[in-house]
Amino acid sequence: MVRLEGGAGFPEDLGLRHLETLEDLGDSLRRLRRRYARRRSDALLSYRYLAEKTGYAHGVIGGYFSGKVLPPPDKLDVIVVLLGADGAERLAFAAARDAIEERRRRHPEPGPGPGGGPGSAQAGGAAGTAQRPGAPAAAASSYLYDLLTRPGRYRSQWRRLLVPGGGALGAITDVVAAHLAELGSPDHDRDPVKLRSRISRALAGNSPDTVLGSVTLNWFVDAFDIAPDDADRLRFLHAGSSSIRYVRGDVQETDLPVFDSPPVRHRTVDLREYHYLGPDGLPAQHRTDQIIEATEDGLDRYTYMVDTNMLTLDVQTGGIPGLPYQLRARDGNIYHAIDILLERPLPRGSTAVLNYTATFRYEEKPPTEMRHAFRRKVDKSLLWIHFHPEMVPSRLWWAEWNGIINSSITHREPVSLNSANEAHRFLEGGAEHAVVGFYWEW
Repeated sequence: MVRLEGGAGFPEDLGLRHLETLEDLGDSLRRLRRRYARRRSDALLSYRYLAEKTGYAHGVIGGYFSGKVLPPPDKLDVIVVLLGADGAERLAFAAARDAIEERRRRHPEPGPGPGGGPGSAQAGGAAGTAQRPGAPAAAASSYLYDLLTRPGRYRSQWRRLLVPGGGALGAITDVVAAHLAELGSPDHDRDPVKLRSRISRALAGNSPDTVLGSVTLNWFVDAFDIAPDDADRLRFLHAGSSSIRYVRGDVQETDLPVFDSPPVRHRTVDLREYHYLGPDGLPAQHRTDQIIEATEDGLDRYTYMVDTNMLTLDVQTGGIPGLPYQLRARDGNIYHAIDILLERPLPRGSTAVLNYTATFRYEEKPPTEMRHAFRRKVDKSLLWIHFHPEMVPSRLWWAEWNGIINSSITHREPVSLNSANEAHRFLEGGAEHAVVGFYWEW
């Protein structure tokens, strides 16, 4: 191999000359990252380091470099500059990225079909639903609507503008209009009737009338000062990323299979859970780091089951989430299931590392607790909880329960928060047939 110094081989050494697909763009970013490490005679910059330097989420960085997600122009430029791209390379990356977006706009890729594959849900006897054209925009629209209407600062921005007879749509439109006026946007963008119609279509969710373009999406992000993590998820969904799934809260009661539990083909060697509560005291995000070991040959998926309060599942490492499907338990409760399809089938005894993050919506305040039911043996486990400084509990306990439904506490002990409003409990010996966690009083 010939080592090229100072970018003398540009653009050939970065693959930019023949870049056509999103996968090609990811490959060129990885080449740029390797070249940067060679020039510094150092190790590759980790995705976590790049996330810290740019302020972007770790999973977002991984999506760009793996060729799964098309980065916005500004974010792409920040990354390539950080990795030492010169002026010509910056322009080449920008032009290649815009060409990919234009080709995707002219020739949209069809959604996954019902015959299996990475987009299909197959476990538990439930067939995955094929993703129809426009599904990425519909998912982004639904998630945007949830962000703007759930309790929190986004909703507060438009609720204070409510006028009798105006409704939520009028108030949301007023927030966007004020932002466009501040930017000095053209008059045709600020026309009250046209803008209201555009906002209405952008928030139409699964309606066939939904229209949410990248320009309109950016209006919302800027007008409501949407937090970077929320904005990244919106753009992931809008781009049709395979690393994130939006879970709707409505449940179809008919034709749902009844199940006891998914087939057990793995065991959990190590489980780390990180639970974040927002300023309203509601669960905002739950991150899981998990090591699983195959107990049978050919383990190709991990089934993640949740209730209807989950909003998105973002898989950062270890696999790709399939399409959500619904199951009815024998106790009558409805659950969402998502198969995290592993990067490769595992032979018995092999392990896989999974990192995934769930965000939540709550129409009503849930119980003030964070607990985990260990039906099967987990070798080691960490439960960690973080309270927002604006909503700190008056008392906190670590507890054990005698079940999940209609259960009571069998043991508890008080817990103190540290200076960062955090608490944790590490179970060195793991847990089995137990329900444990934290509960608190405001």
